[in-house]
Amino acid sequence: MAKIGEKELKDQIKENKFSNIYIIYGEETYLKDFYIKKLKSKLVDPAFADFNYHEYEGKDCSIDDVLRDVQMMPMMSEYSVVLVRDFPFGDNSDAVNSLKEYAKDLCDTSVLIFWYDSLNIDVKKNSKWNTVINTIAKVGSSVNLEKRSLSDLAKMIVSYAKKQNCVISSANAQYLITVVGNDIKTVFNELEKMCNFANGEVTREIIDNLAVKSLQARVFDLSKFILKGDSDSAYKVLNTLFVQKEEPIAVLSVISSCYVDMYRVKCAKTANIDENNLNSIFSYKNREFLIKNAARDCRSISTEGLRKAIDILSHSDELMKSTSVDKNLLLEETVAKLLILRSKYASY
Repeated sequence: MAKIGEKELKDQIKENKFSNIYIIYGEETYLKDFYIKKLKSKLVDPAFADFNYHEYEGKDCSIDDVLRDVQMMPMMSEYSVVLVRDFPFGDNSDAVNSLKEYAKDLCDTSVLIFWYDSLNIDVKKNSKWNTVINTIAKVGSSVNLEKRSLSDLAKMIVSYAKKQNCVISSANAQYLITVVGNDIKTVFNELEKMCNFANGEVTREIIDNLAVKSLQARVFDLSKFILKGDSDSAYKVLNTLFVQKEEPIAVLSVISSCYVDMYRVKCAKTANIDENNLNSIFSYKNREFLIKNAARDCRSISTEGLRKAIDILSHSDELMKSTSVDKNLLLEETVAKLLILRSKYASY
């Protein structure tokens, strides 16, 4: 037993070789939900589900409740299954200790699944999560379902469109990701809508007209207009964000990330380092398109201009988080400063 990924979990389900205990977590909500349903369909006979299947919300139960049901013998089935959603081990040392004790002598007629749907597991900030993951990995399966890479997700999009009797090119699939984000469920929902509208093929024009842009994509547009010196378009996007009541701190954070990405690419070019190496140096795994966008956009502003822009953004972030200043007003002022800066440090 070990820490495994999607491929190993898929193989377990296909071969009916199950662990007696799982922890399933990670960034990709769609995949977590998909494999939970797959496990249930293989492990639970609907005719005897009332006897052999028990589901808990972690915030509403104790570890004693869970482990009591795990010890129950299955009726007319190979396993009894206990599914626990978002159990808060990070706040409960006693529960961690109880889990460690249970792991010493697992019940081989039960499958216990800890599923983290909305509760975030942060192993860096809370060592209890590391203990839980490692404890389960030693005797069962610890499954981290991460975001798909851009190329893998694009392949999924092409395949999903085909199932909808529709066609989308690989290039447009990748473009769709940059517009709506890389959450699989969101991508598929948007794609299904477009396939219903399209006459056989989802084109870039259809994506532009129908896709609901993610916050990140809308702020990317804002940053792009700032770098072009197009103040009218920049303020049009900003006003739309205000109308949609987007949180100013979140908007400022995305703008800041755009400028940091551009600065990293600019520095890499100055040092004759291939920009693709930034994927491994920094945290761009499965978000490689950010580097591609940054490489395109950073041409319009000098390195010194990017440094000063990051200083402006850092100061605005500090003010937003430490004073009672009107955050929308501060965000508008920040955009104005960035537009002025661009005119002084434009790189042609």
